[in-house]
Amino acid sequence: MAGGGIALFDCDNDGKLDIAVVNDSTTRSFPGGRRRDAHSVSPGRSRGRIHFTDITTAAGLTARGWGMAIAVGDYDNDGLPDLYVTGYGHNVLYHNEGGCRFKDVTEHAGVKVGGFSTGAAWADYDRDGYIDDVFVARYVDEDVNHLPALAPGSETAGVGMPEAPDAMTGESDILLRNRGDGTFEDVSVRAGVSNPAKLHGMGVIWGDYDNDGWPDLFVANDSGANYLYRNVGNGTFEENGVSSGTALGANGETYGNMGGDFGDYNRDGRLDLVTTRYRRQPVSLYENDKVVFTDVAAASDLARDTAAPVKWGVGFGDFDDDGWPEILIANGNFSSSTDGVQSEPKFREPLQLFRNIRGQSFVDVATQAGLNAGPLQSRRGVALGDINNDGKLDFVVFNVDGPPSLFLNESRNANHHVLFRLVGSRSNRMAIGARVSVSAGGITQIDEIRGGGGYNSSSDTRLHFGLGQSAVMSSVEVRWPDGGRQEFQNLGADALYEVHEEQGIRKITNLEIPASR
Repeated sequence: MAGGGIALFDCDNDGKLDIAVVNDSTTRSFPGGRRRDAHSVSPGRSRGRIHFTDITTAAGLTARGWGMAIAVGDYDNDGLPDLYVTGYGHNVLYHNEGGCRFKDVTEHAGVKVGGFSTGAAWADYDRDGYIDDVFVARYVDEDVNHLPALAPGSETAGVGMPEAPDAMTGESDILLRNRGDGTFEDVSVRAGVSNPAKLHGMGVIWGDYDNDGWPDLFVANDSGANYLYRNVGNGTFEENGVSSGTALGANGETYGNMGGDFGDYNRDGRLDLVTTRYRRQPVSLYENDKVVFTDVAAASDLARDTAAPVKWGVGFGDFDDDGWPEILIANGNFSSSTDGVQSEPKFREPLQLFRNIRGQSFVDVATQAGLNAGPLQSRRGVALGDINNDGKLDFVVFNVDGPPSLFLNESRNANHHVLFRLVGSRSNRMAIGARVSVSAGGITQIDEIRGGGGYNSSSDTRLHFGLGQSAVMSSVEVRWPDGGRQEFQNLGADALYEVHEEQGIRKITNLEIPASR
C-alpha cells in the first residue's frame, strides 16, 4: 500500500481550506471486484472552524481505480483550483466548475497516461504564460495480477509486502505541456526528462534550486539514483543528480527513496532538499552550496533518528513561528503482516517533527508536541497549511485503512507570523512557481508556491512565514514566474496579505495576535 495522496486547497475560494484524499489499494484487494474507491477523491469541505463535510459524490469526483497522488493547479487560469490524480492504469484530470463541483476532462485534455503513475506536480516549466504544465513520475510497467514473486528466503516474502522494485520492469516518466487551449502534449523526450533508464519514480517536486528564475525538478526514485533536473531555460533540462550530490546517500548509497521537499532550512537564500526513504535508510538533508549539495543529515542529528522507520510524507514548515523551518515526517510500514517480522519496523509508526535549532541541528519534538498522543497509524502523504486561519501552521496526514488525521497547531508563544496569497495575471493565476522573500529580525526567508510535492500530496498555496519577535517585516519581495518583481517595505506582521501581480498588495485580514511573554 504505497498510495496516500492528500491535499489542502480552497475548492470554492471561500477562504477556508478543504481536504481531498486519494484512496489507494493493494495487490490483494484491487483485482476481482474488490477494488477500493481509489480515484474517488474524497473531499471534506470546510465548515466553520474545524468541521468538515464529505461532498465526494456531489463534487463529481467519482472515477475509480488505484489512486496514488493528487496535485492541485489551475490549468485553465479561471481562478478555480483543478485536480490531477494519478494511479495504476490511468490518471484523471478534474476541472473545477465552481462551487466545489468537478468535471472529468481527462480524455479531452489528453492526460490519461498509462502504467503505474506515482508522484505528480504542476509548474510553468517553460514560462510561456500558459498556466501550468504537469510532470508525472511512473513506478513500474507491470500487471498487478501477474507480479513477479520475491526470491525465496527474502526478508519480506510471505508477509504481504510488495515485490522488490528491482524485480519489476520500470517505466518512463512524462512531462505534459499545457497548450493553453485545454489540452496537453507529451514533451518528455524533447525536454530530456523521460527517464529512459526506467527507474522507479515516486515523489516529485519543483523548485528553483539554482536561483536563476526557472523551475527545476527533483524526482525521488525507489531503489535507484534520484534525478535532479536543472531547467536550462529553452524548454529542456539537464540531469544533474550525481554531479549535484542529490542522487545518492552521503556515502554513495543507492536508497529506496520515497519523497522530498525543498526548503531553505539554514536561511542562506538557497533551497535545500530533504528526502525520505525505506527502512534502515536515514533521510538525507542536502545542503545547497551554490547548486552543489552536501548531505548534512548526520551532522545535523537527523540521520540517527530517521534510520529505522519506513518514511513517506515530508515537509518543511515553521510550526513554532521562530523563523526557522521544522521538518515533518510521516512513517509507516507497507503491511500489518510486518508486525510479526522481527527485522521489520512496525506497521504503525510514530510521526516525527524535527525542530530546527537555528539551522545548526534538529531535535525530534513530536512527543512533546502531542503528535503521537493518540493511536499510532501507518501514515503516507502530508499536506501543510493554516487550516483554521489563525496564522499558525497546521497539517493533515493520510492514514492507511482509516480516515486522515488533522493536527491543529495550538502552540502559544510570543512569535509573530504572516500569510501571503498570490494572484497572477501575466503569470499563471495560482502563481505556482512564484517566490516570496521576507526580511525580518535580521534574517531573510524564502519560499515558493508549489502545485504538489512532498510524497504525492499538495499543501496550501498560501505561503506561511514565522517571524519570531519581529512585528514588522522590513522588506517583502515577490518574484513572479514570468520574472517580474515587486517589493514592499515595512509591512505589519500577524496578517493575511493578498499580492496581485499588477494591482499590488492589500491586507485581507488580521491573524491571531501572539501571546505575550
